[in-house]
Amino acid sequence: MLLIILKDVSKTFGNKKVLKEISLHISSNENVGLIGLNGAGKTTLLNVIAGAVKPDNGFVRTNGRESLIEDKKALKDLVYVSGIKSQLWEDLTVKASLENCIKMYQIDPQAYESRLGRLEAVFETGAFMNMRPRNLSLGERMRCELVYALLAEPKILMLDEVLIGVDVSIKHKIMQFFETYRQEKHSTIIYTSNNLAEVEKLCDRVILIDEGQIILDGKTERIINEFSPHYRMEVRISDELPDFEDLPLEKYSIDSDTVTIDYDIHKIETTRILEHLMEKSKIRDIRLFEPDLEGTIKKIYGGRVWKT
Repeated sequence: MLLIILKDVSKTFGNKKVLKEISLHISSNENVGLIGLNGAGKTTLLNVIAGAVKPDNGFVRTNGRESLIEDKKALKDLVYVSGIKSQLWEDLTVKASLENCIKMYQIDPQAYESRLGRLEAVFETGAFMNMRPRNLSLGERMRCELVYALLAEPKILMLDEVLIGVDVSIKHKIMQFFETYRQEKHSTIIYTSNNLAEVEKLCDRVILIDEGQIILDGKTERIINEFSPHYRMEVRISDELPDFEDLPLEKYSIDSDTVTIDYDIHKIETTRILEHLMEKSKIRDIRLFEPDLEGTIKKIYGGRVWKT
């Protein structure tokens, strides 16, 4: 089922056209990474989907509705968490802000306690309940922001740089929780981050936006294979060095007992190289280096800088 539909959406601020004829479809139960350089239009696009920004032209439908702002019931099914915008009340304790969700989203008190207990265990926010957001570090506040956002169990999660400042040890648990939540609630997650390792881990699909336009949209694995097909293999052998003249390799080098092989998976499979090696030599150790999303996107951008 299509959950988010945009057709020829444009938006201009001042003299700058931030979005240019954006068209996309996002279905329920998808994990989508929205990526691009700073200023590419990602945040504006999320605001358009959420209904916070009205496009100059084009068609937008989110969760079956064309205007979420005018439909408070529909807003319960969507949450937008940003690393630069807080949902928590600055003058209230975190606990008081969370308790406001009971009335705001009409959550049963018993269900609230159950959900909060589970979320506190994942995001490790129990120690912050009696503190005010301004007294928390950025990472601590973001964990509380996510708990606040998830209490209503929304169907659409738009997460914009939400793990800024979060400790690595907790970040792993949070990423696992996002995937579990999507499967349990059949929700859709749109995840934006300059940390492409996070995007690759969480998202099955990537939308790359540049200067207000979508320049790439597809499955993460397909994009990597298409734009970064070169793999590297390092093999340690214990006897005679093999001959690679008959294999369509990009290049190879030999240093002592280690052979380094660069190859294009479109031209030769990894298994074919290994079979050749095992026929000719005794293998002691193998290390395989696969291309990742970050390297692929940097290759697409060429000399332009991607900041993580």
